[in-house]
Amino acid sequence: MSKIIRKVVADPPIMTVGDLIDELCRLPDTAVVRFRCPMLEQELIFYRLRRGPKDVVEIEVNACPQSVPSAA
Repeated sequence: MSKIIRKVVADPPIMTVGDLIDELCRLPDTAVVRFRCPMLEQELIFYRLRRGPKDVVEIEVNACPQSVPSAA
């Protein structure tokens, strides 16, 4: 695993619900939200929201069946 990937995995950026609302409130209600993993160049699909410990919300995603990760 490269140093860059290890750094991203070891120290992921934190996004709060407020950050997410600030970004999404600028879009129309009909806007489509897509999830993507840029490191793997793979599309992801929403699975569910889960309440984590304390003030944590987990957004769970799965690999999109039509999207194949690129060979690196």
